Amino acid sequence: MEEARGVGGVVRRNAWWWFLVAGALEGVAYLLVTAPVRNLFSPMLSAAAVLAILAGIRWNRPRPAGPWYLFAVGVALFAAGDWIFGSYQVAGTMVPFPSAADVLYLTGYCVFAVGLAALGRLSAGGMRWAPLLDAGIITLGASTLTWVFVVMPYLRSHLSALPLAVSLAYPLADLVLLCMAARLLLGTGVRSASLALFTLWVAATLAADALYYSTLAATGSPVAADLSDVLWAASYAFLSAAALHPSMTATTRLEPRSQKRLPRSRMAVLILLALMGPLLVIAVDSVHDQPAQAVVISGIVAALTLLLVLRIWLLARFAEAQADEAEARARAAEDALRVQASLQRQLAHQAFHDALTGLANRALFSERLEHVLGRDTGSGETALLVIDLDHFKDINDSLGHPVGDELLITAGHRLLGAARRSDTVARMGGDEFAVLTQDLEGMPADRYAQRFLERFRDPFVLSGHRSVFVTASIGVVEITEAATVNEVLRDADIALYVAKDRGRNRSVLFESAMSLAQRDHSRISQDLRYAITRNELALHYQPIVDLTTAEVIGVEALLRWQQQGHAERPPELFVPVAEKTGLIIPIGAWGLREACRQGRRWHEVLPRLGDLSVAVNISGRQLMDHRFPGTVRQILEETGFPAPSLVLEITESILVADAESAADRIRTLRDLGVRISIDNFGTGYSSLAHLRDLPVDIVKIDQSFVLGGSVEVNAGLIEAILNLGYALGLDVVAEGVETPEQADRLRALGCPLGQGFYYCRPMPPTALEAYLATEATLTSSEPGT
Repeated sequence: MEEARGVGGVVRRNAWWWFLVAGALEGVAYLLVTAPVRNLFSPMLSAAAVLAILAGIRWNRPRPAGPWYLFAVGVALFAAGDWIFGSYQVAGTMVPFPSAADVLYLTGYCVFAVGLAALGRLSAGGMRWAPLLDAGIITLGASTLTWVFVVMPYLRSHLSALPLAVSLAYPLADLVLLCMAARLLLGTGVRSASLALFTLWVAATLAADALYYSTLAATGSPVAADLSDVLWAASYAFLSAAALHPSMTATTRLEPRSQKRLPRSRMAVLILLALMGPLLVIAVDSVHDQPAQAVVISGIVAALTLLLVLRIWLLARFAEAQADEAEARARAAEDALRVQASLQRQLAHQAFHDALTGLANRALFSERLEHVLGRDTGSGETALLVIDLDHFKDINDSLGHPVGDELLITAGHRLLGAARRSDTVARMGGDEFAVLTQDLEGMPADRYAQRFLERFRDPFVLSGHRSVFVTASIGVVEITEAATVNEVLRDADIALYVAKDRGRNRSVLFESAMSLAQRDHSRISQDLRYAITRNELALHYQPIVDLTTAEVIGVEALLRWQQQGHAERPPELFVPVAEKTGLIIPIGAWGLREACRQGRRWHEVLPRLGDLSVAVNISGRQLMDHRFPGTVRQILEETGFPAPSLVLEITESILVADAESAADRIRTLRDLGVRISIDNFGTGYSSLAHLRDLPVDIVKIDQSFVLGGSVEVNAGLIEAILNLGYALGLDVVAEGVETPEQADRLRALGCPLGQGFYYCRPMPPTALEAYLATEATLTSSEPGT
């Protein structure tokens, strides 16, 4: 089966070539054999052509196949005519004229014309009038030849009406066939082997007809009949090969030829055909005085001229359309260039301006700062201010990012309003802004910074009529010597950190000594990042006792850092660094987990102490972190430590900074069941009445009211705190109890609880556990060491 298909495929691919070879051999044989045998060649070849066309349709399956079926019908009509014509010649009888063969031939021409028209309709598109006009010019040009060499001789003959009409019908059919073929071939841009063979079929048919009928009209007999027969035979071979060639399917999918330009070759042919009529008129009139012929040819020339004018008009219209299109493209290009320029300006603005506030961004600010540094003489008239909003992250986390963005926009506008026209105000990122100012005219830079601080005195009224108080810290650098952009920005950042360390809401002028402190800060920050993983952190615990019975009722966890290769670092050295860098979040979580784990152990091994409470200090950054309540809940679940036994200590200064937000966070934590203690109470300048609004459980009197002789000095304030605590149902703890006199005086004032060195110093958990295990109570006669 595979072999059969392979052989069949070879036959199909090469059948067109074999048919051309057979046609050529038939033409040669036609000229060599005698008349009786010769008369059978044309009928046989035309019949074979019908079969070849049908085979090509079957093998190649053109879509649609209608035009090719029409060509098969046309060839079949020609074949039938050839058989009738040949039968007369074989019989040796004269062929009547007209005969049934003429009817079949003329009908075949009509069928061919319909088939060509069908193909032309399939390829129609684009400028359809252009190929039609060109075909008309070619046809009219050919008609002059037909008139001179075919029609006029027939008209001068003595044929009766019917033979004359049939004789004239053949050249007329050829002209129609020429017009249809020219319309098709000039209107398509497709080139294929099948279409080339198809063109040769049309050319051979028209050439054979022209040769046969022109000699017949001129001499009365077909003196070139043999050559005409060879051309007709060749036409059958060409059409059959076109049908058999695999590219035959392309003839029914012809695409319109682009008519943007008139080819020079076609223009030359059109001009030649247009001049052919006048030249023939001159030639004929020089030989014969034939006015009728001159009139006809003149009419043809007029028609040709009209068609040429129409063709030129069509080209002119196309040229105008092209010009309009070019103008439209030019306008579109101009519009595109304007849009591009606008986009470039927008991109340039976006590249150098902050998208949120519209201020200059870091890139533009650095560029201007570099320009200023390149030409500044170190006169001190140029200064850089780096401005940071205090506690912005807390506001952003508690009120949401949209409110935070609105606050940044409003703050940017206030800074811009405080700056001079020559200043550059930029948002450097986050809640950090910068101002570059020149020509201070003797004004100290830190005094100039005050005008920006004053813009933060009034509250920010945001969406929903929410009022938010926000302060700012400013680091100031006076440019007094050559420096780089990075160096100046670094110094300004150092001054900014110092401003925050000094309590925020202030400006600080950079001094060279600050660089050393900043380097220490950076070194501590780097070391602190590895403290947890290296197990350098630890918790020590200090008992909280009942001042009346000396019984331990709780402990406070205190963070310690024993860095490898260094002495123990005091908390006041590294805790502020952890707070500023954000490391307090993971460190605080570690401390809370460790304290709860240790507290659970003490509940298990020291049940006689009851529900021993464990107090853990919480920083402001931890409190305002929206994830902190979830962290507390998770740690309580992991360790199994009872929530009521956990006390979270919050310094009073945190509550004063943002009482409303802090109160909301405290309520969320209390919902978990933990207790809240205000640490260092009395140092944050809050009123005693403020305690009524805070959802707390414990108040710890700051040690500054207890140390030395402060108890007597501050007895009135301590007593007021105690009375308010009793009224609100709060426990009160006095910190810093170091002497028996202090303990006695506090008991006399009615203070129930205390902690300090008099009772016990902070110690590691194992030491404290051993101490608690051997001491049922702590008395004043047995203080810790």
